[in-house]
Amino acid sequence: MRTALISDIHGNLDGLAAVLADSKPRQCDRILCLGDLVDGGPNSVEVVRLFQERSLLCVQGNHDEYPNADLPREIEAYLQALPEAIVEDSVAYMHTSPRLKKSKISDAIEAWNVFEETDLKRIFVGDVHVPLLFGSRCPEKVSATSYPVPYDEEFVLDPDDRYIVCPGAVGYSRDGYHWLRYAIYDDIRDSITFYAPDGPILMF
Repeated sequence: MRTALISDIHGNLDGLAAVLADSKPRQCDRILCLGDLVDGGPNSVEVVRLFQERSLLCVQGNHDEYPNADLPREIEAYLQALPEAIVEDSVAYMHTSPRLKKSKISDAIEAWNVFEETDLKRIFVGDVHVPLLFGSRCPEKVSATSYPVPYDEEFVLDPDDRYIVCPGAVGYSRDGYHWLRYAIYDDIRDSITFYAPDGPILMF
């Protein structure tokens, strides 16, 4: 199965449309959002309704659980009903972290903490708004390996290693890179490919 991984849309309907259009010819079997559909951009309600109409998968982000926006009751009910995680065998999709302490996985030390506290082999997260790729196998103590993120180039995962992947954000960019970001996970080839299509992003 090929899964298009998107995250942190934050009401950016035009950006979401651009990412969905870019992923369409890439033969994805499903779209899965790693949380934060709402808050920030002008179209939180429209983003949620698109997910409802197309029955797209989504896990609950912190902004979905506690939205700042004034949303219709049925939209809030949908957001509250989103699962915290989707776990398929040893693969997990979630917004922040599988740890009891829900810290953002933004560096190799926190990635190591995650690997120490879970047996999951493939962990896909959002929240940090930056594409990241960590492996558990590392020559340094108390650290994971941080891999450079290659765009438009398949990264085949080592079957004997464990990985944490963040696809980046459809809403706000936090690294000064003014493109949309998402990724595709191919569970047959056990690979991840990052993409950065042109399209409207949100500005702080």
